[in-house]
Formats: sequence, structure tokens, C-alpha cells
Amino acid sequence: MPTTARTLATGALLALGLAAAPAAATAADAPSADPTPERIAEIERYYESGAWKRDADAVAARALRQLRASVRRAREPRRLVAVFDVDDTALSTYDCMKAGFFTDGRRTACVVTGPHTAIAGVLKLFRYAQQRRVRVAFVTGRPEYVRTLTLQQLRRAGFRGRYQLLLRPSDDRRHSVVPFKSSARRSLQRGGRRVVLNIGDQRSDLAGGVAQRTFKLPNPMYTLP
Repeated sequence: MPTTARTLATGALLALGLAAAPAAATAADAPSADPTPERIAEIERYYESGAWKRDADAVAARALRQLRASVRRAREPRRLVAVFDVDDTALSTYDCMKAGFFTDGRRTACVVTGPHTAIAGVLKLFRYAQQRRVRVAFVTGRPEYVRTLTLQQLRRAGFRGRYQLLLRPSDDRRHSVVPFKSSARRSLQRGGRRVVLNIGDQRSDLAGGVAQRTFKLPNPMYTLP
């Protein structure tokens, strides 16, 4: 890894305060920080069999139906807000995580180095929101100082056009992202706007309220508080 990327990765690890959760019983839940070979094989089967894509597509399709219904009911769709997480919601890190055996520290390196591919159902949801003039906001636990990098990654994956990108302040050392993310969503409701949809891959992406409907994508690779 080049020196600049290595420096960013180290700083991102400290700023993100990453922590993995204990292993769970199903493929949709997260492994420990040091997954066993059996757990690694389970994760790989879930993705490479097509099961993860089917599950993710189903969640994104439900979110799209909900957003369409909200747009139909709204007198001014531009006052509606759709909130998206970035990592493993808009952008998949699976290929990068697999190369590092799904370890906790690998996730931070993957944020910086990629590769990143769009999650197709979420990209479709994003494009529908833009077409209908719904305000789109990405709310991510990535630190503020990787803003330019994040914008580049989103653009390369097909997330183009107008949207807001809200990143966690680089001096926020709280263990959980919930206070930051819920506060960010609250700020998006100023001026009579309403967050009608919030989609993420972590329960912490969705906790704290401030959204009419929430949608959770499956992520067996890690859990963030």
C-alpha cells in the first residue's frame, strides 16, 4: 500500500473506532474480529452462492416500493429525504474484505484502498430518488478528512448528481456512531423536510429514530456499534 494510503488507513482506524461483534448464528449477522476458517467459508458461500445478492435485492426493492409510495403521497417530493449509508450499503467491500480474511482491521484498509462496487439495488433506489427530486443524503461513520476520497469512490461506482455527504467529525471519539447519525438525520429535517427512508447495513445505521421507515441490508462480515 502506498505511504499516503497507509497513513489514511491508520488514521481512519482511530477515527472510526471500529469494533467487531461476537459471532452470530446466521449468515446475516457478523463474525468475531478473528473469524474461524469455518466462519470465513460460511461468509463466502453466502455471497458467492448468490444468496446475499438475493437478500440485498429484496431489501432494496422493499425500500424502493416504500419511497415510491411516499412520493405519490407527497405534495412536494423535494421536501422528502432519503438517507443512505456508504460502506456495504451503497458500496460493497466484499472483494476487499475477502482478500483480508474478513478481519476487523482489514475493513479500514478497504475503505481507503477498495475496490468498491455499487450494490445494484441501492444504486437503483438512489437514481429513483434523484429522478423524483427527493433529497438524497449519505450519512456515514467515515471521518470527515476522507470526504474527497469518498466522493471519488461514490462517483466511480455510479452515484452521481446532487446529494449531501455527511461524515463523522474527525474528533468524534464516541464508541457508537448512533449519536452522530441520528443527529445528522435530525439536521436533514430542517425547513419542513422529512426523512422518509433510511437504509444501511448496520443496526447502528438505523438506531436513534428520525426516519419514517428503515431498511437493513444483510452484512455477515462485521458489526459496528
